[in-house]
Amino acid sequence: MKKFVYFSVVFLSLILASILFTIFSFSLLFSQDSGVKEFEENFNIRLPRGTVSEKIYDDYGGFHNDGMKLYKFVFTPEGKKSFVSHIVKQKNWKKLPLSQAYQALMYGGEVKDFSGNVTGFGGFAKEVGLPKISKGFWKAIGDRSVLTARFIDYENLDTKTLINLNSYDFYLAIYDAEKGILYMFKINT
Repeated sequence: MKKFVYFSVVFLSLILASILFTIFSFSLLFSQDSGVKEFEENFNIRLPRGTVSEKIYDDYGGFHNDGMKLYKFVFTPEGKKSFVSHIVKQKNWKKLPLSQAYQALMYGGEVKDFSGNVTGFGGFAKEVGLPKISKGFWKAIGDRSVLTARFIDYENLDTKTLINLNSYDFYLAIYDAEKGILYMFKINT
């Protein structure tokens, strides 16, 4: 009787172990990179298979989870072609250079308001390590998780609106056509 109980426990343990191994193997196999997932959820675009992401900068965790993030996405040769053909067809991806408002925000500059007053802006790109990109495409969207960002047209942000903003809550995607690299910048202040 003891041998039967011992054999049953070992047998059931082996079956349970193989089931757990199978479940964890599938979850690891089909798990998705958090940067890729964040990009796809916010920009409503599936990145091509084989896309590799790298988190270049992340200082989130401040007051009310304020901070900045920069991801870099590298495509396979087939992935580059697929991604570029997709964004070229989209009307909401714009050719570089950035608009005056985003140019000032990202790389620094001065903007005049309607009264002629000049407001200077720093440059987030330098702080997070985003290179200056001259050929490619870009798209900006408001961070939908922030209530106030839903009322600002970040996609068409102009200098008049920029001057009146008290905080920034947006994503900016920039595709470098020369290097075939996509960057995703996120900021919440």
